Amino acid sequence: MTTEPEPAPEPDPDPPVFQPYLYYKVTARDDTETCVNYLKIYEIAQCYSNNGIVRVFCSKCRHDMRLLTAELLDPQPEVS
Repeated sequence: MTTEPEPAPEPDPDPPVFQPYLYYKVTARDDTETCVNYLKIYEIAQCYSNNGIVRVFCSKCRHDMRLLTAELLDPQPEVS
């Protein structure tokens, strides 16, 4: 009996590139192994790109989460 090797896990996608001063819908994953939210994926409906930088952190462990996807909101929310 031959056993086939397990397929290699898919690598994480490259982090999204953000344009400055725009809103995005992003998904993020908590990669902190000691956190209760480990490997949970969250969707943030409106995330602002401040100067092209977006940071999402876990409310439990306070560590940065890995950004998986980003979708530019069209139309952009109106800010008053």
